[in-house]
Amino acid sequence: MFSYRNDIRKILIPYLQNLNPQQWNASAYPNTISWVIEHMAQTEDYWVFQVGLGEKSRLTAEGEHPLEKYLSIRKQTDKVLHDIQTDDLDKLVDVPVCSDGWRPPSEPTPRWLFHHVYAHETYHAGQIGVIAKLNGFNGPLF
Repeated sequence: MFSYRNDIRKILIPYLQNLNPQQWNASAYPNTISWVIEHMAQTEDYWVFQVGLGEKSRLTAEGEHPLEKYLSIRKQTDKVLHDIQTDDLDKLVDVPVCSDGWRPPSEPTPRWLFHHVYAHETYHAGQIGVIAKLNGFNGPLF
């Protein structure tokens, strides 16, 4: 299921591993690469574990580098995806109403939830390329 889920990471992770601290925190754009990676990890944690499974956050390590959080949460998400029963992918998930009234564009099921997380990651991976260019260094090669 979702065989494409880690494709973007094959390019993004090696790129991120080669950034220096200045590049991680360069701020010619309102968000830094560091902020975006932290956001991606937090979002995956929120949708999969807090909304999808009704558990507490899995991201508890304060001071941990955003890349470590990003890698850690995907390992945990992949385990959930590996262990989930196919029949459970289409059960409805209770999604909280966002402060701006946003609701999922289709029925909120675990299948939708996983797709939402992976599409969100792809959007922000592109944003990282924009941030890099605006700060004067090369972005990931996708």
